[in-house]
Amino acid sequence: MNTIRTPAVAGMFYPDNPDELRTMVRKFLSETKVSTEPVPKAIIAPHAGYIYSGPIAASVYARLAPAHHTITKVVLLG
Repeated sequence: MNTIRTPAVAGMFYPDNPDELRTMVRKFLSETKVSTEPVPKAIIAPHAGYIYSGPIAASVYARLAPAHHTITKVVLLG
């Protein structure tokens, strides 16, 4: 059974409007610096409110962009 959890804190730690959220995330990602280092095997990303941790989280996730076609499995610990 596939269950989708309703966002518990939408509107508090990140926008509850999908378009506003999408715009915010795209902005954070577009402001990251391109890395020339190898793609990491693992990352640790912050998960506080997007206004606090969004730019740092984006810089971490942007490091994975060059490998987005080759990543086949993600393990998320929270």
